[in-house]
Order: sequence, then structure tokens, then C-alpha cells
Amino acid sequence: MENLIIKDLHNPLNYVQYKNLVTTLAEQNKCTGEQIEEKIKATSINVQRIKRLDKQTEIVDDLKLKIKEISEKQIWIILVESWCGDAAQCLPVIAKIAELNTNIDLKIILRDENLSIMDQFLTNGSRSIPKLLILEKDEIIDTWGPRPKGIQKMVLEYKQTNPNASHDEFVNNLHLWYARDKTLSLQNDFIELLTNKITQ
Repeated sequence: MENLIIKDLHNPLNYVQYKNLVTTLAEQNKCTGEQIEEKIKATSINVQRIKRLDKQTEIVDDLKLKIKEISEKQIWIILVESWCGDAAQCLPVIAKIAELNTNIDLKIILRDENLSIMDQFLTNGSRSIPKLLILEKDEIIDTWGPRPKGIQKMVLEYKQTNPNASHDEFVNNLHLWYARDKTLSLQNDFIELLTNKITQ
């Protein structure tokens, strides 16, 4: 995979800094990037999602064990935006995972401020977020995103069976799936990702 120079990251944040940014934007009736009413509203909703997931998320034992096996220093870079619902559902969980090993340094960057990086990791040609890049010794060793595989499966099935559904209907269903899933799809993705990495 392509090397990524850490110094090229524009305005990297840790998780607490990112949460403070999103909260401040919501209080100011703003969002990251272009100020669009729909995105401003989504940012405000995402503050509540992040708070709920911070409080309720518990990392499963199998994943805890896998994370503790990481013995080399790693940098986890995740591209997000304040208005992205998938990012709000995933980032708090990824942050909790990263906290379990001091070898992991989580850096959060805004997609639209880092398009030169984003455009190297498109999903089916689109700038889909969240997108996680895992670096070890300045080399990208893996990526993840933009959705847990279990959730993405539901998305594809829904779009096939409901081709005329509105964007609002889709978004409502998406967050219902996340709520019912209780972060397990994402955690299973990381167990699989780390298992593959360790056995390579």
C-alpha cells in the first residue's frame, strides 16, 4: 500500500478534541465543510449519537485480546466529517478500541481538508467516510470503512428491495440497524481484520 507522510495531515485531532469540535459546531448551528441546513441538523443529532455510544459501548472480550496483541507502534488515521451519520456511529467505538493499547495513536482528520489523502482510498469511486487507515512504521498496513460489513449488507439489501425509498427513509433505517446491531458488526470487522494481520 502507498506510504502516507504523517506531516501531510491537515489539522489532526484526538478523540476528545474532535468531540469538542462537533459539540461546539452544534451549539453554533454549524457543521464542518459547506454550511448546508441538512448537514447542520445532522451534526446536532450526531452529538447525541456520540454521547450515547461513549456511554453504552462495551468492547467484546475477543476483540480486547486481539488489540492487546499489537506489539508495534501504530497510527490509526480516520477521515470523518461532523455531519456524517456513519462516522458518528463508528468513531466512538473505534476510539474505545484504540484506547485499549498504548501502541495505538488515533488521529482524526476532516475529509474535505484532506482530499489528497481521501482520494487515495475511495470506495467504489466515492469519498465515502468514515475511512480508517492503519499505519505501522510509516506504511499503511490496512484500511477499514466506510461501514461495518454487517450494516453494509443490510444497506445493499434495502436498496435492492426499496429502489424508490427516499433519502430520509434510508437514513432512518440505517440508524435503526446500527441501534439494533449494538456495535457488534463493527467489532467483528476488527476481530477479523486483526486476526488476518496477525496470521500473515
